[in-house]
Amino acid sequence: MSRVIVEPELPFEPPANEFHAITARAVQKVYWTASGPVEAVAEANFEIDSGDFVAVLGPSGCGKSTLMLMVAGLEPTTSGVITLDGQPVTGPQTTAGMMFQDPTLLPWRSVLDNVLFPVSMCRPIMPDDRKRAEHLLHMVDLWQFRDKRPRELSGGMRQRVALARALINDPSILLMDEPFSALDAITRDEMGLALASIWDSTHKTAIFITHSIREAIFLSDRVLVMGRRPSTIIEDIRVPFPRPRKPSVEADPAFNELYLYLKASIVHKPVVQ
Repeated sequence: MSRVIVEPELPFEPPANEFHAITARAVQKVYWTASGPVEAVAEANFEIDSGDFVAVLGPSGCGKSTLMLMVAGLEPTTSGVITLDGQPVTGPQTTAGMMFQDPTLLPWRSVLDNVLFPVSMCRPIMPDDRKRAEHLLHMVDLWQFRDKRPRELSGGMRQRVALARALINDPSILLMDEPFSALDAITRDEMGLALASIWDSTHKTAIFITHSIREAIFLSDRVLVMGRRPSTIIEDIRVPFPRPRKPSVEADPAFNELYLYLKASIVHKPVVQ
């Protein structure tokens, strides 16, 4: 039986008793193309509590990035509603910091000025802004490179700058779309450890898109698995390991058991029609 494509509709008001940091209710995304509608996300339902770090896994092209962009308000939903702290998302969210696969740093600006760029787009930079930027550069271990240009940095260092920039406005939500995918394996592990350390000190509500199952387990409190397009959430698994975590957790038999379960979910579970 063929699926029914829902026409775009206006967001509806969420229930008054909604207290989750992020909520998705019957969210669908359809792209309207010259050759007809393309359903990127069939239906997504989930809740994320304040301070939770949630990883999203799924096969390529299943709509993971589309889902994150809808949470950020950079893509409208076709139907359903997304709320942040109980308020419906109707446009770009100033309470969300974002990281992408490409750090997109401005090549003519210093590291410090790249971190401050989001502030400069909204208002004049104040002394407290500079203090926060300096603090963030210490957190990502780049203080000594504050006057360098992006071309003088390694790929991992550029992503550290992007992470500091995403945090400069002290967002309540951190959205990351495969930020480490272009890095080599060693640098990727180092960035994972750096992100885990920063999360342990800030406890930001986070959505982390990744293709790495091990990365998802190590970093997150929960793992959402999306099926093949048109996708839905087919698994919602809570990671059982306490924080803070060390790399040695990967030697735990329970870690490998969860890895194999998630891998099987991604590879073998059929699309529900």
